[in-house]
Amino acid sequence: MPLLFQKRHILPTGRMQLYLSGITHTTTLRALLLSKSGIGICMFSNKSPHKKLYHIGTRVTIEDFNHEPNNPLISLKIYGQEPFKIATIKQGNDDIIWGKCQQLPRWPQQEITTEQQLLSTRLQVMFNKYPELDKLHHQQEFDNLSWLCQRWLEILPLPTQEKQNLLNHPDCLHACDYLMSKIYTQH
Repeated sequence: MPLLFQKRHILPTGRMQLYLSGITHTTTLRALLLSKSGIGICMFSNKSPHKKLYHIGTRVTIEDFNHEPNNPLISLKIYGQEPFKIATIKQGNDDIIWGKCQQLPRWPQQEITTEQQLLSTRLQVMFNKYPELDKLHHQQEFDNLSWLCQRWLEILPLPTQEKQNLLNHPDCLHACDYLMSKIYTQH
């Protein structure tokens, strides 16, 4: 599967606008459009002297794209399908990074408790404050803890390693505890 490393992350059932340069990403765009199964979006961090690539990603498909004539960037609206872990990685002659990936199970849906309602309420406030987020997510599951945690992990500026650690669990409970602790320590 072709892989694209980004500073932002998208998780299953998430949507994101992705901007690629039509000049520097021509081969990546071609691979993306030709790939019937989509492309893998993974995170990287350049906080240290060397760029660090992370192994947990999400297979995405393109829902829509737009290219303005006077703009070198192509806007892709992508949708997160399922998570995966990279087993091996190689860079082809065409500069596309390819990964052999193992699909991971999605976090199971889980109803929120009264205590966890705060995650839902705060996310609804964020969606109201930033209408572009609201428009991206047609099906909003504010009563599904897994969906809530994944959306928070997409939008919060958390260290990449912390996100990867949380995504490495089989369900959303560790992420929920982490997010709730962040909310409570801010007040």
